[in-house]
Amino acid sequence: MVQNSEENRKKCICFKCPSYTHDCKGEILYCATGKSSCDIDVKGCICNICPVYHENKLKGLYFCDKEEVGESRTLMRKKRSDEDISFYQTVVDIKDMAATGNSVIRSMGSLKKLPFSLNDLHFIPAQVYRIPLNREDEVNTNVCIGLNAKKPLEVFSPIMISGMSYGATSKNVKLVIAHVASKLKIAFNSGEGGIVGEELNVASDYLIGQYATGRFGVDEKMLKQVAAVEIRFGQGAYPGKGSYLPASKMPPEVATVRGLKGSEAAYSPAHHHDMTNPQEIKEKVSWLRKVTEGVPIGAKIGCGNIEEDIQILADAGVDFIALDGFGGGTGATDLYVREHVGIPIFAALPRAFTFLTDRGVKDKISLIAGGGLRTSADFAKCLALGADAVYIGTPALIAINCEQYRICHTGLCPTGVTTHNPALVKQLDVKEGITKLSNFITTATQEIAHLTRIVGKDNVNKLDGNDLVAMYKDLAVVTGTRWLDG
Repeated sequence: MVQNSEENRKKCICFKCPSYTHDCKGEILYCATGKSSCDIDVKGCICNICPVYHENKLKGLYFCDKEEVGESRTLMRKKRSDEDISFYQTVVDIKDMAATGNSVIRSMGSLKKLPFSLNDLHFIPAQVYRIPLNREDEVNTNVCIGLNAKKPLEVFSPIMISGMSYGATSKNVKLVIAHVASKLKIAFNSGEGGIVGEELNVASDYLIGQYATGRFGVDEKMLKQVAAVEIRFGQGAYPGKGSYLPASKMPPEVATVRGLKGSEAAYSPAHHHDMTNPQEIKEKVSWLRKVTEGVPIGAKIGCGNIEEDIQILADAGVDFIALDGFGGGTGATDLYVREHVGIPIFAALPRAFTFLTDRGVKDKISLIAGGGLRTSADFAKCLALGADAVYIGTPALIAINCEQYRICHTGLCPTGVTTHNPALVKQLDVKEGITKLSNFITTATQEIAHLTRIVGKDNVNKLDGNDLVAMYKDLAVVTGTRWLDG
């Protein structure tokens, strides 16, 4: 480590270097103080003839342009002011892989910009041909999941909280969501990390227990206490791939809920060991329905072979299917998977709805859409494309306290959302979190109702593809909606 001493500064020859940034006055001895605040115009480096360089047995050149980057803290040139951030990040990721021999891990959903998005669909306002409703006109926002189940799940809003496991998120997050679910009568999913006792005590009537490949914390006693069961085959952030919770996010209380011993890492396999063919899936659905005495039994899949997957699930007798599109969030997954596997919800959802409708079973199977949804307009558009309800994860966390630091996998979340560090967990006040998430869900539900009024309808369940218009012809083809020009 080079010392930023007066003696070294006298020996420094940075100011004689052809690449020296004279516009950044007073900056010398970069091998001690770090990168320049200005872009470096590479004209030739003289680091290797500097006395300070040789006395400290340094290696490399251009210390005026170097900073530590990535998880590996590799020393490389800094990002130029006119350089695309995604390109620079790709270089950093390659450096990380080269330094560690491991795949790059990322938190949250994809930031990839797709050719189209839900933003490219607009609602068609009722005015004369169809009359819009006034603000005081009542709109039904109630939704029923598993209409044909012995014990259907009836909720106040089509907005549901998707599975976020205990371990990936803090206990305070689980408490906030459970209290909000009970308060607003909305459905929420346990995630694959087992169920915290308070969740059952507070809101068991709205709790969807996730039956994931790892079966953490899952037993018949738990299954008998939930309002619905979701068999998780995959999710949007890593469809076709198992999940992983590092030992660093496995304190004793999390391990206990998950049914694990000690602070060991938890792996969920890519597939269920006892559901590898259609017959086994059908038998599992029947068994779960018997054990739970008739609550809705559903399945969650990442969006891929839509028609083929749904055919098997429909034949198995599921009551609902949750589609998780490309861009769905997660606490941690491999970057190469998150960015390059699966299809977006705006493409998958219309196909699923059409497939079930054409086979005459849509009235028996509820569709839940998720993956990259953020706003009430996103939620309402999914309802119009065929969903009965929507799953949200990231927006719920942002409402609670998340600020998108995107370091969930490190356990260092400064907002107390995805950490178990006692000092950091305190940053999430449960009471405040309940108020903020309640406000978001309530307001977003009201906005969905307002959009429903705007298209001239009095029930969110009546929204359909005829209420939408696509800004681009190709998007109209993908979604089965009208094109702006026709």
